[in-house]
Amino acid sequence: MIAARHGIFCIASALCLASVASARQIDWFCLPNKINRVSTGGLMDASFLFQLGVFKNGFIPKASNIADWSKHWETAQDSSYNTVEASFANNLVVATSPPASPFTVGAKAYVWGRGNGGEWILFRNTAWTWPAEGNPMDFPLDWNAADTNEVILGEIPSTGIPFQMKSAAVLSYQAWRDVALAGEPLHAPGDDPDQDGSSNALEFVFGTSPVLAGSPTLTPLSIVDASDLFYQQITVPRLRDRLATVVVEVSGDLVTWQSGAAHTLEVSNSDTQLVVRDVVPTGPSNPRRFMRARVVVTP
Repeated sequence: MIAARHGIFCIASALCLASVASARQIDWFCLPNKINRVSTGGLMDASFLFQLGVFKNGFIPKASNIADWSKHWETAQDSSYNTVEASFANNLVVATSPPASPFTVGAKAYVWGRGNGGEWILFRNTAWTWPAEGNPMDFPLDWNAADTNEVILGEIPSTGIPFQMKSAAVLSYQAWRDVALAGEPLHAPGDDPDQDGSSNALEFVFGTSPVLAGSPTLTPLSIVDASDLFYQQITVPRLRDRLATVVVEVSGDLVTWQSGAAHTLEVSNSDTQLVVRDVVPTGPSNPRRFMRARVVVTP
């Protein structure tokens, strides 16, 4: 009976060890009792939700493509913001071997925080990559916001002073519409209630009034010299904190329009201005080249 009991005990222990061997824990958090602010300088509130996750399909998040983050984001775990301790904290046990896509070994992990009123912060450390299968002796991975060395949106100063984290403001079309077009029936992105030639979507990204007619915002074209070849270049004076995508298109006949890296080159992308160049040079073989910008509003 003793031997049988020992035999059962040994089998159970082996099963337990096998289960532990395939797991790895990620402790992700920010230090408590610090000052965390929003873009206006106020304190983060209980509306903030932080998420640990990855971006799928090879997407690389930048401040210039914030309108596309949500459709590429995959959440692994949530953590609510605790206003009493002024922090978030959670732990995730990675028990799938191999991890399921997009949480594949080596995938870049990010922490994305969002609060009511359009406050976002996105950050990571270069060492935060999705772990491989662990073993019983592995210590948990500590992913502390204070160790961040890549802040894509918002601020996390290396000193932790005067705040530990500070989110950045982003503006959705709906939030803008509810203020700028309050009571206006023509409030869809393609509408033009002031009939000045600029749709609501364009007024949204340009930061102009959709109900007060004004001169259309200029998106000047210029010819630039690059390695003794001449290219058309467009400057779009748009606000980067708007949840919308400015798509620059090129054409040789005003009928077929093309966009993307195979057709255009992003020259610069600041908070207030986007500059894009045609990749096809002008000249005798391409005497007619045209450029235009259109806006796609994030739903």
